[in-house]
Amino acid sequence: MAISDVYQLTDIQTYGVEICENVYFFNKLSPDGTAEDLIQGFLTTYMPAIRQIQAQGIVHVELKCVNLGDLTDFADEPISLAGLAGAGDTLPSFVSVGYTLKPNTRAVRPGSKRYTGILEAAVVNGVITEPTFVGNVEALRIVLDDNAVGADSEYEPVIVKRIKEPVAGTTPTQYTYRLPTTGDPLVLGLVKQALSNPRVTSQVSRKF
Repeated sequence: MAISDVYQLTDIQTYGVEICENVYFFNKLSPDGTAEDLIQGFLTTYMPAIRQIQAQGIVHVELKCVNLGDLTDFADEPISLAGLAGAGDTLPSFVSVGYTLKPNTRAVRPGSKRYTGILEAAVVNGVITEPTFVGNVEALRIVLDDNAVGADSEYEPVIVKRIKEPVAGTTPTQYTYRLPTTGDPLVLGLVKQALSNPRVTSQVSRKF
């Protein structure tokens, strides 16, 4: 497995005036795979289930995909896809449906996903209770460990281990984490299972 087989895909959404993002990583299973092909596979395989748990006030506006090891393999696609969970009052953008992504190895930690745009009517005392919404949350959980199926390749969801580096001039030493690039050791975990929780969670980076 080479770093030129690994992609970072960013799903950019608007929530009123706020920008929200979800980031995914995939490993291509065929040398014919490309960033553009992965975007199309994501739109087909993942996006329908994601939109089903988001109110129509959430709009997916762009998908950006880059190959971590090939600077010529990247794609940006403007889109306009609103949530399909219906209209109505929604909870604040930092209130999310949370998923844990379980890897097939202890070499990487579990990943997570936080999806915003939850209808207030679907939640009672912090717990998702509305039956249709509960079913859609489960449907997305099943999808999150599926391969994205493009025309040229399939792309398996993975968790990428970051590279730990010291921050120059800090005492005591502080560290930062970055994604690997060409020449770095590549450590991946295949997403073998996704878990969900009926309790809503929060995404701190989305708080004002």
